[in-house]
Amino acid sequence: MSALPHSLVLSATDFDMIESALETQEKILAVQVRAGGETAEARLTALRSVLRRLRRQRPQIEAPQGWGSIARGLFCNKNAAPVTEQRSDLVNGGPA
Repeated sequence: MSALPHSLVLSATDFDMIESALETQEKILAVQVRAGGETAEARLTALRSVLRRLRRQRPQIEAPQGWGSIARGLFCNKNAAPVTEQRSDLVNGGPA
C-alpha cells in the first residue's frame, strides 16, 4: 500500500515544532543504530528522508531588499555583467 500525499497548511511555528521532534527522534534512532538495533537503521533512513522533504517544503521567508542588495544584484551579478574581451593590441604594446 503506497502512501498518498496529503496537503497540510502549516505555520512556521508548526514546521519548527515538527522538525524539532523529528530531530530528537533522529538522535534516538542514531543511538539505537550504534547499539546494534537492526530495525533502527531502516527507521533512521526513512526518518532522514522525511526530514529532507520537510525542509524542502518549508516556506521560505523573503526578507525585504534594501538598496545595497539591489545594487549588488545589478552590478555584482556575473550573469548580468557585459562580456569583456581582452584586446590583444593593448596587451602587446599597442597597434602594429
